[in-house]
Amino acid sequence: MTKSCLCRNQNKQFVFSPTQMLPYFRSMEAFFNLSLPTDWQSLSDSQLQYFFTQLSHDLPMEEILTLCLFKWADLRVLCKTHDGNYLVKHRQAPKHETTLTIRQVQAATASLEFLRQFAPLPVRITKIGRATAIEADFQGVPFSTFISADNYYQGFLHTKNEALLNHLATLLYPKVKKSQLTTPLLLNAFYWFSSLKHYFARLFPHFLQPISSSSEDLLGYAPPIGEVLRTAMNAQIRALTGGDITKEEAVLSMDTWRALTELDAKAKEVEDIKRQTK
Repeated sequence: MTKSCLCRNQNKQFVFSPTQMLPYFRSMEAFFNLSLPTDWQSLSDSQLQYFFTQLSHDLPMEEILTLCLFKWADLRVLCKTHDGNYLVKHRQAPKHETTLTIRQVQAATASLEFLRQFAPLPVRITKIGRATAIEADFQGVPFSTFISADNYYQGFLHTKNEALLNHLATLLYPKVKKSQLTTPLLLNAFYWFSSLKHYFARLFPHFLQPISSSSEDLLGYAPPIGEVLRTAMNAQIRALTGGDITKEEAVLSMDTWRALTELDAKAKEVEDIKRQTK
């Protein structure tokens, strides 16, 4: 049995072509792969905005991937057929229609599976209105900005207080207006900094280690997360200044990468000493 499917001709126009009913409809899958991004780095601002908008609706990830599939492949669903398939058309070729089976959709969304994980390299929406984001990987960004952003991020992870995400987003987009900080854009800020922390953990593995989930002392007292973060921040600054308070301003204005490189080297030295004294 054959079925019509949408493909490109030599003039790159969308035309009908009969295709054998194969398990994954290779020609249809190829069509989607030509139209869809294959990783986080290839997503445009509008595509990131669309993904985070769907994510903000608390939809199942399978549904989000399907919505992204049709949006980014520029396909419009006309209706659902009696046998559970979808009648679709391409927005740029409205006279061309075809049907997609559930298996075809599943095969096509497989190329979007990367959206289930944080980006391996920092990715973000570059502009919110007229507010331009700082560097995605924090190169050239003052260490003080990273410390503040990390405090808001860690604080949100522990308290789930959305106000902390607002503060984080304001640091990442210095001129953003509060009215522009919608839930999708807050999710964008959270995903961005999360991917940055994962990225830094690979680059600076000796220094960037997770805070213990159990900070209780022998009496069962666990200090508030704000106190824990403040103590960690002061320890970082002291490690770089060597206890010389006159150097604090220079340290805070230091490039984030330079500061983390020094802290990672110092953390490695401490690890080496501990190993030698065992």
